Amino acid sequence: MKKLVLPLAVLLLLGAAGCKTTEANYRTAYEKAKEKKISEKDEDDDKLMDLQRPRMTAFGADTLPVRSFYIGYTRDGGADKDHSVVKGFCVVVGQFKQVFNARSMRQRLIADGYADALVVNDNMKNYYVVATTSNNAHQASLDLERVNADKKLVLKPPFPYVLLPGHLHRR
Repeated sequence: MKKLVLPLAVLLLLGAAGCKTTEANYRTAYEKAKEKKISEKDEDDDKLMDLQRPRMTAFGADTLPVRSFYIGYTRDGGADKDHSVVKGFCVVVGQFKQVFNARSMRQRLIADGYADALVVNDNMKNYYVVATTSNNAHQASLDLERVNADKKLVLKPPFPYVLLPGHLHRR
């Protein structure tokens, strides 16, 4: 029995030594994992961007780029849930992660003649700057034209678009 134990122990030690992770093996595994993560992230980002992209929606004779989600009211944003400042069609001209930046854009809009400008937020803590708010799609269409024609506003896609606040458009 002793003759069998010694050769088995030697084989186990040699086998364990052969399984050592080398830097090259580690780097190869790391690069594969990194590639996989990047490709998965790209797919997730594409899905998220698709959800955030406004959809062209017809409202009678007017067709508008529209998004709809539930909003919250930002302190010092020009609106709160106790007042009816926010109407069913809001023309959004900016989105920020920092409330300070959204409030600054709102102040510039007010100075440029958009007296109804306000800031709202979503549940992901994104802050949206609304230039105008109206009760009907036709007025929202006119507001979109005004915003698009305003040379003081430099907007990049997907802005401007019309936000249909979720709490006002429940089905």
